[in-house]
Amino acid sequence: MKIPLVLPLFKRFALHEKGMKPKTIREILSKVKALSDELSNPSIKLISTTKVREFLYQKKQERMWTNKTFRNYRQYLKTFFDFCVRENYIETNPVEKIEKPKLPKRIPRCLDKKQLDNLILHLDCCTWFNDLEEKRNKAMIRTFLFTGIRLNELLKLKTSSVNFEESEIIIYQGKGNKDRVIPIHPNLLPYLKKYHELKKRPTEYFFSSIRSNKPLTKNNLYRIIKKLREKTRFHFTPHQLRHTFGKLSIEANLNPFKLQKIMGHSSIETTQIYVYVSDDNLKESFQKTHLL
Repeated sequence: MKIPLVLPLFKRFALHEKGMKPKTIREILSKVKALSDELSNPSIKLISTTKVREFLYQKKQERMWTNKTFRNYRQYLKTFFDFCVRENYIETNPVEKIEKPKLPKRIPRCLDKKQLDNLILHLDCCTWFNDLEEKRNKAMIRTFLFTGIRLNELLKLKTSSVNFEESEIIIYQGKGNKDRVIPIHPNLLPYLKKYHELKKRPTEYFFSSIRSNKPLTKNNLYRIIKKLREKTRFHFTPHQLRHTFGKLSIEANLNPFKLQKIMGHSSIETTQIYVYVSDDNLKESFQKTHLL
């Protein structure tokens, strides 16, 4: 059987049985189609490890892929061929023997104390369109800083998922389709309440457009970020605010395993990287160490 005939079957399986997100399915389909086109649509049984490896090597060289891109491309192909093995189209997965290149261990970029103070100052002093937008933006930026929430999670956050009585935010279907509960910090709670109470009508999404009930978009959010960048005169992203939350939590001696649950990391190793970026904890621990 040839790949073009299998792609619709894989799509149905991925969507209905595996529960993959449509975006992920599209990525897999496009990568598999690129491989199939490169090999002139051969039978699946004729696709060997050598041919897949040559395809990946060639694309990496042509497009100057990073190791991360190579790994992602490899994983997409592997997922498809895992399905082919499952359905007995082939006996072994040709991608299995292709090694994953190591990723460089990069320290996440976080805001320092001076930048944080600068950001909060301009966030609170900045002139916005109206009182509702002001309350929303103050609450939204602080939500990044006090919860470590991901960008897409914040944009998709439903009003029903913010529980003021229990002081918690419930993230449904976060990264990896996992649910988690984020405690609302006491310093964040009043900002969320003030914004919520100021809304003239209930909205499905907590951080909604000022002029309609529609959820805030990435473009809307980045316009706000751009304005704050111009005011503070330094560059930052929502993901850097998430990293900053992780760093601040470690510096406040929050247990890394509890932080892992709050941030939604699948591995504690991901969470522990904030130990290395925490200069305050490093200095404090070193100064208490008896060397001689």
